[in-house]
Amino acid sequence: MKILKTDYRGELIIGDMKISCAVLEDGTRIISENSIVKYLGSVGGKNYKLRAKENHNIDFLPLFIASKALQPFIDGVFSKEDLLPIVYTTDGKNKHQGYDATILPKVCEVWLKAREEKTLQVSQLPKALKAEILMRSLAKIGITALVDEATGYQYDREKYELQKIFKAYISEELLPWQKMFPDIFYKELFRLNGWDFNVNGIKKRPGVIGTWTKKLIYEELPPGVLEELEKNTPKSL
Repeated sequence: MKILKTDYRGELIIGDMKISCAVLEDGTRIISENSIVKYLGSVGGKNYKLRAKENHNIDFLPLFIASKALQPFIDGVFSKEDLLPIVYTTDGKNKHQGYDATILPKVCEVWLKAREEKTLQVSQLPKALKAEILMRSLAKIGITALVDEATGYQYDREKYELQKIFKAYISEELLPWQKMFPDIFYKELFRLNGWDFNVNGIKKRPGVIGTWTKKLIYEELPPGVLEELEKNTPKSL
């Protein structure tokens, strides 16, 4: 099995919690297993034994839900796929283990269900409180956005979204040429006009983007190049 490498790393900072996260080379958002255990897991010999029991639809329970107090709620919240660990590397040598970031709200849900049904011990109530804080935060901002922001992936994500929008306004024939000049061209145009260079800003001005791209770039190409490209350009553009 191929061990994926991380393209981006960071930390989610929520209250006093710092949860390590990463974006893998295939775009998968990862939450570190150690971070989940630190804030939402229970530790001890009994938990290590419990995680190995096959008494659920999951063969091997992660430590962060390996508690008897959480057992009644696991099957109703998690699928087997949810709890499959993902092994990754940050340097091409050392291996780390984590889970898809979308698991975090489900972990919180199990803890809150256990608190509601009063299966938790008094010593576990602080974990449930952390789960509540996390759940409320995630309700305001999606976990995907949180990971992207913490790792810096949001900037490349924005870049990809802009490419999709440009593609909608510039014909397939012209798109390869558009990629030959840097994004700073568009950033400067927007800066000079006082516009926000983001997805929403681009969407508001589709017509002028195509017009400026043609006038400032393609019309400056050697004679005959633009005419040849436009032979196959859709009439609607």
